[in-house]
Amino acid sequence: MLTDNLMTMLSADSDYNRLLLTIALLLGFIPVIGFQDSAHADPGTIAFSDSNYPALNLTQSGHSAEQIRRGEYLVKMADCFTCHTNEADHGKPFAGGLKIKTPFGSLYAPNITPDKDTGIGTWSDDDFVRAVRQGIAPDGSYYYPVFPYNYFNKMSRQDVLDIKAYLDAVPPVRQKNHKQEMRWPFNYRVLQAGWRLLFFNFRKGEFKANPALSAARNRGAFIVKGPGHCALCHTTLNYFGVPEQNHYLAGAFVEGYYAPNITSQGLRHLANKDVANIFLHNEMPTHAELDGPMKGVEHNSLRYLNRNDMLAIASFLKSVKSQPPAVEVEMGRKFSLDDGKKLYESSCEMCHASQLMGAPGPDKHVWDVLLDQGREKLYEIAIRGNGNMPAKGGCDACSNGRVRAAVDYMIDQAGKSHK
Repeated sequence: MLTDNLMTMLSADSDYNRLLLTIALLLGFIPVIGFQDSAHADPGTIAFSDSNYPALNLTQSGHSAEQIRRGEYLVKMADCFTCHTNEADHGKPFAGGLKIKTPFGSLYAPNITPDKDTGIGTWSDDDFVRAVRQGIAPDGSYYYPVFPYNYFNKMSRQDVLDIKAYLDAVPPVRQKNHKQEMRWPFNYRVLQAGWRLLFFNFRKGEFKANPALSAARNRGAFIVKGPGHCALCHTTLNYFGVPEQNHYLAGAFVEGYYAPNITSQGLRHLANKDVANIFLHNEMPTHAELDGPMKGVEHNSLRYLNRNDMLAIASFLKSVKSQPPAVEVEMGRKFSLDDGKKLYESSCEMCHASQLMGAPGPDKHVWDVLLDQGREKLYEIAIRGNGNMPAKGGCDACSNGRVRAAVDYMIDQAGKSHK
């Protein structure tokens, strides 16, 4: 799904923006961007028992157990499970069917089990490598960039073949792929050629280590820039859905949730081990659980990484220097209670749910007293900060309208708690 900053651009009321977007629509340059107690899994095992990952059939794949182990680890690193498993409807692992809504229609993740009729069981090695690293299907059609092939091309051919070895060993599931529901003209995949021409440079290809960096930091850079595709959520997007490099990893909104700044600025008060513990324990530094899209990323991906890789990611992230994006521009957008709920869950809940440092919880009487000051005054306090509460609850990139929606949501919940 497109991040909120791109949605705002799409609704921008200016001749320049309308002209630019019209050109983009006609040429097909706007891609579809998608968009999610922990036990630490040993990557040396196959199908860790306390997980949703399936038991494997090592004999059906025709690959060595060692290659399958390597592939399993990369599958978890790339978080393939979250998109290719319809967990909400109790779908089978990797059988696809997850619906991804966009402003241009809906996409459905495909079946990537080794079923020969409905999955990838008949794909050759070259078919699979081209799909993952170049975003081209076996029939020659282009994948939408909701599939992050422009990140996965940082992996080597051998990495991708290891992933295929793992997928060849998962149970085949006979489940037809759902027809994509993109509106005209986005239903013509050939239009993706324009976007690829401008924004996808396959020649950069496989990740190259920087000799000036340590081995650990290079390892972290590979994970973040490649299979981890962190920039897809943590970086604001331009008009064409491409991450803005001057704001690289400096925070963005995804599906209404704030994906925080994870550069040296955003992590400056966290040691590498503290960052690693977020991955391992599904717990933010504020002791609240992860929520929104990141919850699935942690549950199906990050917690399975070994400790050295977790620390390597932290080391690289804390070396990134980037410029935080400007506060989101509302441009007349109306924020709903659902928008407020998502901001509350990502930035406010850790204090207000437990009434930490006097933060008001969901108590109707307390909020009735607060409302005696006037709702507009409560908005102002939330925006400007008050005592222990930082301005905007610490969400510096949030617009005033989004903060007001969070206040409205807390008032609404307090009223419901009374009932």
